[in-house]
Amino acid sequence: MNSSQNLLTRTQMLTLCLALLGGLLFWSAAGWWSTQQQTGEALRADTLRLHVRADSDSVFDQTCKLAVRDALLDLTEQLYQDAGTADEARAMAARHLVDFQRTAQQTLARLGAPRTVRVSLVNMYFDTTEYGSFTLPAGRYDAVRVDIGEPGSYGRNWWCVLYPGLCTTACGSYDDPAENDLICGEYILRLRVVELWQRFTASRRDKTWVAIS
Repeated sequence: MNSSQNLLTRTQMLTLCLALLGGLLFWSAAGWWSTQQQTGEALRADTLRLHVRADSDSVFDQTCKLAVRDALLDLTEQLYQDAGTADEARAMAARHLVDFQRTAQQTLARLGAPRTVRVSLVNMYFDTTEYGSFTLPAGRYDAVRVDIGEPGSYGRNWWCVLYPGLCTTACGSYDDPAENDLICGEYILRLRVVELWQRFTASRRDKTWVAIS
C-alpha cells in the first residue's frame, strides 16, 4: 500500500514538474514573440518608404519610371538631410508632395512622355522586401507613393526606404538597436515571426493621408 502510494506521489510530482516546465517554456516563448512583434511595430513606425508605380510594363514606361526614380532620389537627398525623426520625415513629405509631383512631371516631359502623376502620402501593405544589405519584414508602412499614368494600368513598381537611409541603406540607421538587429542581423527566425504575423493580420487596404493629383 505504501509502495503504491509512493509511486503515485512520484507520478504526481513528475506531472507537476512537467506542467511547470511547460508553463515556463510557454510564457518564455510568448514573451519572446511579443518582444519581436513590438520591435516590428516600432520598425514600421520609424520607417518612411518611397514607392514609384510605372504606367505599364512596356520598356518605354519602365524606362520612364527609372528616370523619375533617379530625379526623385536627387530631390529627396536635398530634402531629407535634416530630418531627425520619422515624424519629421512624414511632415516634410506632406509639405513637399507638390515638389515630388513637379519633379516627376518635368522628368516625363523631358522624355517626351507627358503623363498624369499622382503623389500621395499613404499607409499601405508591403511584402517582405530584400534590399541587399538588409531586409524589411512584411507589414504596413507609411510611404510617399508616386503613380505615373492612370489607375488600373500600373506596371512593375519600385520602392526604397526614404527614411532613414535616403534610399541607400537603412542598416544601422535606426536609433533602436533592436530594430537594426531585426533588419540587418542574421536573425531569420525573428524576421519570419514578425512577417508571418503581419501577413495574416495586416489589412491590405491603403490609407491615404495626403494626396496631390
